[in-house]
Amino acid sequence: MKEIKSLADKLRDQLRSKETNPKNLPKTKRASPVQQEKCPSPDKEKAIVFFNDIRNFQVELTEKSLIRVDKRTLNLLKGIKLTQGVDMNRFIVYALHQYLSQHPWLSDYINETLKNTES
Repeated sequence: MKEIKSLADKLRDQLRSKETNPKNLPKTKRASPVQQEKCPSPDKEKAIVFFNDIRNFQVELTEKSLIRVDKRTLNLLKGIKLTQGVDMNRFIVYALHQYLSQHPWLSDYINETLKNTES
């Protein structure tokens, strides 16, 4: 099992080095550093901030739960793991915390519903 993880880590590092190493880009697509600084993609900036927030998110993964997802979502989570090094569980927990913080009424509703069913 350890060999599989180390192989995956090597592949992930190779993918990252290809993305960050401008020598590996084809000459036709290589942009000068001045052009890259002039027009930073707003989506790229958002992604950088987003993944930095996930990496800085303090998560305590002590409980286990089986979560079923569709194939498309699983492929997306695997892609995030390979390209950004963000664990699937960390991503899911972060997304859930963000969703609940944007919809605080949901937690209150669930708690009230549980209180009413216990009575």
